[in-house]
Amino acid sequence: MATQTVLDSALALDTIYYSAPIPRNAAFLTILGAVFDRVYFPGVYMPKGGFDEKELQKEIDRLKGIAPNYSTAELIGMLEFIKHAKTLDGFCVFTGDRENPFLKDVPGTMARDLYFAIHGPQKPGWEPMLSTNHHKGIPGSNEHITWPGDYHYFANSVIESGKTGIPLLNDLPNHIPIPGLDPQTPRKGTI
Repeated sequence: MATQTVLDSALALDTIYYSAPIPRNAAFLTILGAVFDRVYFPGVYMPKGGFDEKELQKEIDRLKGIAPNYSTAELIGMLEFIKHAKTLDGFCVFTGDRENPFLKDVPGTMARDLYFAIHGPQKPGWEPMLSTNHHKGIPGSNEHITWPGDYHYFANSVIESGKTGIPLLNDLPNHIPIPGLDPQTPRKGTI
């Protein structure tokens, strides 16, 4: 086994996926793999074993039978991704802690401010209801999956990027702006 040198680590290209707690689809995951050495998903705990795959699939199938909505679709996507977590270990880095999965360092005011930065000001006195975390046990095991709510995930990603210097990556720049980047920056074809 070769020893990693300082030059090897200097040439490594890492990113924090800002758009969502898992890649949006297999095509974008493939592009991530072609460009980056590691992709971080802050605050997400994804088990890589210790559960029955048949029980997991039964739960996914059960959830697919429920009336569709955003939350159910998100949960199904997260559970489906568990099947690939072990294979992608080392490339997809889920930083959540199994024993202590809930975020503690994300200020609610930051998540709220990101909400208003993305959606604009709302009616006076109106406050958004922001989910801090989502947590789901894996049937037939002691394993679970945990991930931050949308705006807490964005806030956690910004905080992690600031701490580590790893840049944020957003595959939905017209929908979820990255704080600190001027939306008026010229893009390809606009000059």
